[in-house]
Amino acid sequence: MRSAESVMGRPKDHRHVPAEENPRTPKAFGRRPVFFAPHPPLMSGGWYQGADHEVLGPGRYPVPRPPAKSAKTALLWVLFLGPLGFCYVSPVGGLIATAVSVTAITFGGVPLVAVIWPVVMVLALAGVSGRAEKGK
Repeated sequence: MRSAESVMGRPKDHRHVPAEENPRTPKAFGRRPVFFAPHPPLMSGGWYQGADHEVLGPGRYPVPRPPAKSAKTALLWVLFLGPLGFCYVSPVGGLIATAVSVTAITFGGVPLVAVIWPVVMVLALAGVSGRAEKGK
């Protein structure tokens, strides 16, 4: 039985340095910058737990309070776009409502739209009025 060394041949010497540089290797002619500009201040993370003022952290600058959501606008968005229009009130809630609606319509049929649309409209109105009470 032969050893692995005799089958593979002599080990290569990896310490060998090439005699000359490869002419195809691209050369960098740029200089290293002396000064790196600081990162711009980070935007605030938002309004927390219905507080009247925004909690600022290191490197954050204040952002004005977002405008109040209108019940009329929420109703129009939901009327025309259905569950996707609920994103006006709550982006995550709108995406969840859209996914649930698509799944329900896929398995239950198109007549479920007559049930889903009014339910989402009521949820949108409740969401806007809930935000208005929370902000007071």
